[in-house]
Amino acid sequence: MDNLKLKEFREANKLSQREIANKLNMTQANYWLWEKGKSFPNAKQIVELCTIFKCTPNDLFGIKGVHAVKISELKNES
Repeated sequence: MDNLKLKEFREANKLSQREIANKLNMTQANYWLWEKGKSFPNAKQIVELCTIFKCTPNDLFGIKGVHAVKISELKNES
């Protein structure tokens, strides 16, 4: 799925792929696959990415409008 805005959020936060990968306890190569749309993070990793980037899942997916979900709402459901 190539509509994730990972690169945009990473660059806006002035973080390298390696820094994000380290925060997620994964390799830079695996994170790179996400940015290239060749692999996809699971739901838990999406929540972690949103925490790192201080955004909502909708922001990360580029979804605008009334369907916005706060990250705190997602954490309460698990």
